[in-house]
Amino acid sequence: MKIDLTGKKFFKLTVLKEADINRDKKNNVIWECECDCPEKTITFATTHDLQSGHKKSCGCLKHQSNAVDLTGMQFGLLTVKKRSGTLEKDRRALWRCKCICGKLVTVRGVDLQSGNTKSCGCLHRNYAKMKKFLNNEYLTRKDLYYDK
Repeated sequence: MKIDLTGKKFFKLTVLKEADINRDKKNNVIWECECDCPEKTITFATTHDLQSGHKKSCGCLKHQSNAVDLTGMQFGLLTVKKRSGTLEKDRRALWRCKCICGKLVTVRGVDLQSGNTKSCGCLHRNYAKMKKFLNNEYLTRKDLYYDK
């Protein structure tokens, strides 16, 4: 029994009609669908892929940012202040952060979460002082950045 999916919506895809190439190698019906993305891309999917959720869009969902809101979180010496955009080449979220030394920096979220970026660079510059601070040798955060 053949199911008519014409006009039905599956996630971002609306089924337009049965495709001209109406069967795949496994004899599954192939449907021509239009995606809800701004480009209104036409794509093709089998009945099974649509009904099971294996095919949800033309591929545009893969390119959407899945960035977690890091606002207010602390990573090393950095406190995340706000989202600063997206890096074009790898579509990574950028975050504006304030270091405890007072400097503002923009950092990729993936670098914050992985621990690759812990400061604005002052951690490297003040390594000896920071080592004492981290070893609880009674230095305050202010002592790290201001010579007496």
